[in-house]
Amino acid sequence: MARQIGFIHSGLADASAWDGLVEALALDFEPVLIELPGHGTAEDWDTSRDFSDQAVEIALDALPSEPVPLIGHSLGAVIALRLAVEKFYRVSSLVMIEPVFFAAVKGTDIFDKAARDTAPFVRKLKDGSDAMAARAFVALWGNGKPWDDLPEARRRYIVDRVGLIEAADPLLWQDRPGLLREERLEEIEVPVTLIEGGKTHPVVPVIIDALGRRIANAEGITIPGAGHMVPMTHPKIVAEAIRGRLVWEEDPAG
Repeated sequence: MARQIGFIHSGLADASAWDGLVEALALDFEPVLIELPGHGTAEDWDTSRDFSDQAVEIALDALPSEPVPLIGHSLGAVIALRLAVEKFYRVSSLVMIEPVFFAAVKGTDIFDKAARDTAPFVRKLKDGSDAMAARAFVALWGNGKPWDDLPEARRRYIVDRVGLIEAADPLLWQDRPGLLREERLEEIEVPVTLIEGGKTHPVVPVIIDALGRRIANAEGITIPGAGHMVPMTHPKIVAEAIRGRLVWEEDPAG
């Protein structure tokens, strides 16, 4: 049986976002493509529950019982981090690409900048203008393509789910699960790779630095010229960067 690797996509994406990276890794493995609540073919978000609690449950149901490498992007990277902290026996190595864990830099000027830059999106969402909110979100966290250049089906998909972004706020902005509490990140023992795009929002490198300073076996990698959607826009370069950091339990390095 082929080894497995878990993948958790970003907010407003779906499992197909990983197609390029899965191919570029050029390894003999079976991808476990985990979709967030309300995304792709996953179950809808149960609004009576915390969004990240449900996302973790979906991930645990999809992953094998033995520990495997886990790769997450953006919101998916923070869900993956939560798994590595709370369910460490299911994760043999961790790759966080562009983790938007804003709570990690709370109390800093860059946190305030991220909040200001997000404010137009939040206002449009509160005004009930999902289409305008989606446009604002993609302008801030997209792949650099103008909204009008995206395929109509993709625009519709994003608009239909744009409200789910706020559902992740208790995790991303407030750290409701307490991942940043004293000694929690320090207890991570598996190899952790933190990837940022060289042209990403300036909050991301600061988040990565804050996390990397607390995780013993962490390595940070910058992909020059890439933005927030680096695993989609630069899959071959990301694959080269992480291939040697993917560790399974039976590996001598694991």
